[in-house]
Amino acid sequence: MAGALIIWINSDKSEQIAYFNNEYVFITITDMKRVVLGETLEDAKEKLKEIGRHDIYKEI
Repeated sequence: MAGALIIWINSDKSEQIAYFNNEYVFITITDMKRVVLGETLEDAKEKLKEIGRHDIYKEI
C-alpha cells in the first residue's frame, strides 16, 4: 500500500494498521488479509473491539 500512513505495527511486524484512501485498514502481512476498520479512528477502535482485538485497541 504505497502512500499509506502506518499508525500501528506489532513487534514482529506481521500485523499493521494503515490509513489509506481515507480508511483505516488492519493488514496481516503473511497473507495480506485486509480488514477495513472505518473512516475515523473511533470507528477503527470499535471495529477492533468487534473482531476481538482488544490488545490493539488498547495501544492506539
